[in-house]
Amino acid sequence: MGLSEAEIEAVATRVADLLRDQQQSRVELVDAAAIARRFGVSRDFVYQHADELGAVRLGSGPKARLRFDPAKVGRVLRKPPEKVAPRTRRRATRRSSPLLPIRQR
Repeated sequence: MGLSEAEIEAVATRVADLLRDQQQSRVELVDAAAIARRFGVSRDFVYQHADELGAVRLGSGPKARLRFDPAKVGRVLRKPPEKVAPRTRRRATRRSSPLLPIRQR
């Protein structure tokens, strides 16, 4: 069984495409300091919101190192905030109590 030169070229091209796709889809995880610099937030913010930002824990101890996928963090931080009903101020009623007099010194 022999392959023609065109078939060999087609297989080589397909393998190169697959390798390129695999390399592009590889997630590169970075530490909290890199996330803080990239998105203009503090490291404390990154650690406080680690779970929301999709932190990957390296280890199982209480001080396990955290790594983050910058693309995922970007999606989380750019998501529009949930709408919250605006706070309304109470208006003073005409029947409100009079203010206490101010003593002159």
